[in-house]
This record gives sequence, C-alpha cells and structure tokens, in this order.
Amino acid sequence: MSGGIGVLLISAAVGYWVLIHAAKEKARLKSLGQLLGLVIIAVSLVMAASKLYCLTTGQSMSALFCPVGKSCPFMKGGSNP
Repeated sequence: MSGGIGVLLISAAVGYWVLIHAAKEKARLKSLGQLLGLVIIAVSLVMAASKLYCLTTGQSMSALFCPVGKSCPFMKGGSNP
C-alpha cells in the first residue's frame, strides 16, 4: 500500500487513458479494456481517498484496512496484539 496521493491520481489518469483508447477497439478487446480502465480508476480513487482520510485523521493505513485493528500483525511494521 505504498505510493503517495499524487501517484494514485496519476494512475487514475492512466485508467482514464486506457478507458478512452479501449473505446476504439473491437468488441472483446473493447470490453476488456473498458473494464480494466474502470477498475484502475476505482481502485486509485478509493486508495487516494483512504490516504487523504488517514492524513487528516492521523490514523495509519494499517488501522484503516486491518480487520484486527490498530495493532495489526498482518501489516508491515504492525505490532502484535
């Protein structure tokens, strides 16, 4: 889960570029490209919003995404409960 908000917004722009270029292709490749573009955009925007939320609230990303809570044993750098 590394990468800054700027990198994630650039990846959303890349997803939009994939979406636009997929519209010019034939049926099957068009569908696959549009799906891939939408997935890239959605994941990038959700991760950017999550990082922004963590920056404004002071929480860590591991506390936000870990089912265990703030001391997540599954994330790098997390302490064991």
